[in-house]
Amino acid sequence: MQLKLMYQGEKNGCRGNGDCDRPYCERDLLMCVVKALVRPRLIPLINRFFEVQELFKLADLISLGENQLHHVLRMAEFAEMIGEEILIELGIDKADLITAVLFHDIGKGPEIDDSFFEPQSVKKNKPPKNLKKHVPGWVEYKEPIHRHLVKSVRISETYNIKSGIIEAIALHHHVKIYPQVLKKIALALSLAPMICDDILCFRPEQYAAKGSNLAQAVAVLDQLCAIERKFQGKIYLLAEPEKMEDELVKELVIGVAGPEDPRLKLLNIKIRAGATVILLDLKCFGKFVQLHSEYEVQGTKREILNTIRSVVRVQDRKRERDVVGLVGGDEFVIITNVEDENIIRLIIKRITDAVKARTGFEFRVGYGMGGSIADNFHEARTRSNLEKKPKFVI
Repeated sequence: MQLKLMYQGEKNGCRGNGDCDRPYCERDLLMCVVKALVRPRLIPLINRFFEVQELFKLADLISLGENQLHHVLRMAEFAEMIGEEILIELGIDKADLITAVLFHDIGKGPEIDDSFFEPQSVKKNKPPKNLKKHVPGWVEYKEPIHRHLVKSVRISETYNIKSGIIEAIALHHHVKIYPQVLKKIALALSLAPMICDDILCFRPEQYAAKGSNLAQAVAVLDQLCAIERKFQGKIYLLAEPEKMEDELVKELVIGVAGPEDPRLKLLNIKIRAGATVILLDLKCFGKFVQLHSEYEVQGTKREILNTIRSVVRVQDRKRERDVVGLVGGDEFVIITNVEDENIIRLIIKRITDAVKARTGFEFRVGYGMGGSIADNFHEARTRSNLEKKPKFVI
């Protein structure tokens, strides 16, 4: 959830001495809102947040559509999820990791705020002198988006933070992330393999400096938040591609998502705005549900979905990939760029034959084409409903 803070009436700055003339000063109101949004186990972190005035100021910064206090909170949540045994293997103290996360962007200011930032102003430059202790001069350093590193290091030093943590703060945009470190963190957070590949392949010319495991961990968590932001919060990093595809199909057929949805690119799928929709509605599945356990029901649906995907994926070798998903209790959908009705019928026959041979189930089938994906889904459902036998004779 994106953190949104609303102040009613005139802003009232906190005097910092507990002597406020309003029921809630701005700082206390912010604390109440944030504590209401996070899990209880993060409350100690929130208390620590507001011991540092510079962190409090991040609530007023929006970069790439994300509130920067929310960004730090999300990173802290990821850090909390990493088990002690993994951190011990990496030689990282959890308290140090949390501190590095809290201070890594503490120097951010208006230069990265969406209200002021101009993309054309970004220029490659050499790292400033006071960063060269940690950041090699040959790595890709960009102004003004990396300017906060200097200020973050300076602020961290005023809090007497350990040098190893300061190094992690200085390097979190430039440290080379090694596969063995990422593998441990991915195991702790149950990250999908494609997310790990994205992190390892991201801007190798920038993430090139040698650094500690702590610095690499901070960089990984920072990139995880960037990936979430890139995909507009519509995916869960813990989801495997099949689960993501299921959610995507549901949103496509109701018109919430479209062909420009970034998840399609992540899944290496391209579809047109008027793609054909095939609906496969299981026959007599209600009786099956009544006679079998929930475990058996879910297992059967998953087997049918995997069968459909296996048939479709074989065909995909000769054309663009189709999108396949379970959209209802017993409805399976295929979204394809194929427009030839003869080929559509052939696809349907192959799928229905394969499912019947493996599970014994048959489908009511419909397909729609010529309109938007949502309209085509409606047409497909109408056609499949025509195959239903009337329950009453008039």
